[in-house]
Formats: sequence, C-alpha cells, structure tokens
Amino acid sequence: MFKNILMLGGGKKIKSALRGNEQLTIPSITVLILLFIVQVMVVQWSYNGIAPKLISHWNSDPPPFQPLTFQEALLFTLMVFFLF
Repeated sequence: MFKNILMLGGGKKIKSALRGNEQLTIPSITVLILLFIVQVMVVQWSYNGIAPKLISHWNSDPPPFQPLTFQEALLFTLMVFFLF
C-alpha cells in the first residue's frame, strides 16, 4: 500500500503499464518522448549559457568574482532541476 501512495500520478501508470496491466498508447508515448526532448533542450540551453561563466571562475588565480544575473541563476536552477 505504501508503494502505491508514493507512486501517485504518471509513475504509477508507467509501472503498471510495464507490468502489463495497462496498454501504452501512441499519444502517451509521444508525450513522454516530447517531455524528454524538452528537458534535454532546456539542459543544453542552460549549460551553454552558464558554463562559460563558471569555467572562467576556475581558470584564473585568484578568480575575479562576477555574480550571476537573475537569468543565469534561473538557467542554472532549471538545469539542476531537470538533471536531478
């Protein structure tokens, strides 16, 4: 029962579909693939935007501190959110 409470939502449906209790339909597979592609694109976009600034802090001694802008912090948060 505790596992069913933890698996509320889409994860529960996927788990039961993999066991054979439900059929995976073409629209549900398409939505899963599209969500995955969107996550990949957000991580790529955010990494390409924030990585040069983070790497420039590591290469100099002592590193010149440049605070992140709001947009860069938002991109970094989205990247971490989608990675983990």
